[in-house]
Amino acid sequence: MLEGLRKPGWMIARIIVGFFLVIGGMLAILPVLNVWMIPVGLLLLAIDLPILRGPVTRGIIFGRRRAENIRRTWFRRQA
Repeated sequence: MLEGLRKPGWMIARIIVGFFLVIGGMLAILPVLNVWMIPVGLLLLAIDLPILRGPVTRGIIFGRRRAENIRRTWFRRQA
């Protein structure tokens, strides 16, 4: 299934799956649907919607920097 989503001709399927992942992530009160679905859906949507590429890229960079800062602080505190 994932191999199919990566093919160029599957743009409509990626947009639909990404949209439903974002909507499902917003319904995080349900046990199966959770917050992890929002970033996955945004990543899928950013493949085909250029307007989302900038914000999604900035979010990824921000998240990685934040995680690295937290990791450094944590290890510094334990030493």
